[in-house]
Amino acid sequence: MGAATNEVVIPKQVVIPPDHRVRLEVDLPTDYPVGATEVTLIFKGATQTTPRPSRLAELSGKGKGKVWIADDFDAPVPDFAEYS
Repeated sequence: MGAATNEVVIPKQVVIPPDHRVRLEVDLPTDYPVGATEVTLIFKGATQTTPRPSRLAELSGKGKGKVWIADDFDAPVPDFAEYS
């Protein structure tokens, strides 16, 4: 593959997600001609990473045993008897 006259090399680092769909957004130099062009992606190898648990998973169960609801939580409140 020979070098094109308008060849631009823009290194980008990406993380390959579990669905293996990589989405790229690249700002090209403003003097690069508009129109159809050929793009070549070269993957130089990946390092295995362990997926980070979601923030929800990190917080799940953090309050266990710290919060309780009184047995009479749903009981009528005498001060609001006139509104029911």
